[in-house]
Amino acid sequence: MLRPWQVSVQNWMICYSMSDEPSFRCPVCRATQTLRETCRRCQADLSLVVRAHRRLAYLKHLHAQTLANSDLESAEQFVAELRWLAPSR
Repeated sequence: MLRPWQVSVQNWMICYSMSDEPSFRCPVCRATQTLRETCRRCQADLSLVVRAHRRLAYLKHLHAQTLANSDLESAEQFVAELRWLAPSR
């Protein structure tokens, strides 16, 4: 059974580059842009937003893997974290 803490942070950061991310709105100035560490307009630090988006993508990937492997216990853990990070999704 795969646990979230058993996965290397470096591995999932390599898998999900910022160029793969869809456009989003800066929470400070609402500028539409691709996901990046600093807002292009207001220069706000968006590093936590980037980390949260990457974590969501990674959890979705792990959830799909655990369902494919019929590991329902791990899948439930990933769903719980997904709901915690993005309750509206």
